[in-house]
Amino acid sequence: MTNTIAGVARSALLVTLNISTYSGRKQDRRTQEEVTLSKSANSKRAASVYKNLFADCKELDAITKFQAKARQKHYQLTLPWSDSGDRLLPATSLMGYQSVMNKHKAEFDQLVQAFLDRYDTLVASAAFQLGTLFDRQEYLSRNQVASRFNMDTTFAPLPISGDFRLDIESEVQQDLINQYEEKAKLQLLQANRDTWSRLHEVLSRMSDRLSVTDDGKKKVFHDTLITNAEELCSLLTHLNVANDQQLETARKRLENTLIGITPQELRDEDGTRLETKRKVDSILSSFDWGVDEE
Repeated sequence: MTNTIAGVARSALLVTLNISTYSGRKQDRRTQEEVTLSKSANSKRAASVYKNLFADCKELDAITKFQAKARQKHYQLTLPWSDSGDRLLPATSLMGYQSVMNKHKAEFDQLVQAFLDRYDTLVASAAFQLGTLFDRQEYLSRNQVASRFNMDTTFAPLPISGDFRLDIESEVQQDLINQYEEKAKLQLLQANRDTWSRLHEVLSRMSDRLSVTDDGKKKVFHDTLITNAEELCSLLTHLNVANDQQLETARKRLENTLIGITPQELRDEDGTRLETKRKVDSILSSFDWGVDEE
């Protein structure tokens, strides 16, 4: 790695994805007491009972699944940085990131609206689905539920040690600066390890799926084996914020390996398949990946 923290601060920023939803889950203390009593438990805390106010609600399930999908895309386009949820986003990826997340936001809003449009009907249906577990007082108004949903992204500059401008003794201030710089170095190292880990995972999977079993059978693979590798090569041109020349060398070797080959050709042409695996294995053996091998 050749980039300093100050250099990274000029070429990247911090981004946080905020998603809040309405789960439709609520603790049922009355049923919980019934369960503990029926099981002769001596403590009311022996069991916890939660109920889904909207059991089998496809609209709410769709929002939950989409939330995971949006977070996965956010993680793919950014690098780990802090425990608070901030992620590192290269400045060169900003426009593309905003475009992708704006589309996700529009889809999120559509899914939420579909749930809200049926909210009153869903509450009425819940009375039949939940039976004696149903309690109308536990259901919020439509407007209250609507306020529980939100999706947005926030951006902030990456701080550098020079941002410490406090009216305190110089020795204390220098200690704070040193602490921050050490922490930032570790965070940059973590971000760089993430890129190596992603590349190692793609290469390892390619090596495995392009191999031939002991009985001479070729392993089956999906087109994503190649398309994911191509996408990662493109991503790493932006995500290499540490300016790691070794990583760039490994990335280029994979990129060159993928030139002119298609998933179908790898399935049909034994020679192409074996040569591609040989190149992939060569990349794997040429670098110290810094990841745990199985």
